[in-house]
Amino acid sequence: MRIRIMTDFHYALHAGQAEDLFYKEYIKRFFGEGPEADYYVSLGDLTQNGTEREYRGAFGMIDSFGIRDRFLHVPGNHDLLQVDAGQTERWGSTPPVSEGNGCVDTDAATLLFLNTCQTGKPLDWGGRIGQAQTELLRSKLSAAKGKPVLVFAHHPLPDTTALSDTTMMRIEEASPLIGVMNEAAGPCLWFNGHNHIHSIVRKDSWTFVQTASVLCLPCWREIVIADDAVTVGTTNLNDAQLDELAGQSMDRFPSFHRVPPEKAAGTAADQSTDVPIGKRYK
Repeated sequence: MRIRIMTDFHYALHAGQAEDLFYKEYIKRFFGEGPEADYYVSLGDLTQNGTEREYRGAFGMIDSFGIRDRFLHVPGNHDLLQVDAGQTERWGSTPPVSEGNGCVDTDAATLLFLNTCQTGKPLDWGGRIGQAQTELLRSKLSAAKGKPVLVFAHHPLPDTTALSDTTMMRIEEASPLIGVMNEAAGPCLWFNGHNHIHSIVRKDSWTFVQTASVLCLPCWREIVIADDAVTVGTTNLNDAQLDELAGQSMDRFPSFHRVPPEKAAGTAADQSTDVPIGKRYK
């Protein structure tokens, strides 16, 4: 199984056309380059302001590739600035995720989607997790019986990936969720965006993979699930023209968390990892 991940797309409707060229070119390459994926995933902040026009504009581009049934999106804090996840899903038509949560069970792995975002909180962009989501994770970990569990969310867990030691750059009050995560019997991976920096950290049976914003660093992550391991790699596009267009888009957002490309790329250890299946990390 192959899964491709992008995050923090921050699509906005600009007055001019130059910035929109970035979004169109990036999406074309995300869906069109390299091996075809079984699923394509957005880890939130698909839009900048969470408006209906932005959602419909972003999904209009995505729809042009004819793979909507393989594109999965969990909300980011920017996506929910105006309305709740249920409304944005009606605008975007994004099953099997409902209210930002969902699950895809396959022979190779369990893919779990969790909404970590608050609605209508422009001054509090930190993450939150409720009891229902915690119990959903518990049930899926129990049912996995050693099969890999991949969790996709917008925010990182505290004290895991880069900047997650900072308030509002992580899920707050995460102790109940972490307690459930410690029950995992097999290999598990948590994928998130939000902090705009590549970072990979391994703790016990969990591997935490944070991906940079495509505006700060035009890129994506590639996950391959084989019989013996889950492999995570990175494609950084290294395109000067695309970088310039991304910079023009960020210039439109005065408060954007802009991370220089060299910092957004993280270290060499943040580019890839292999997680053996059937082995618990100590």
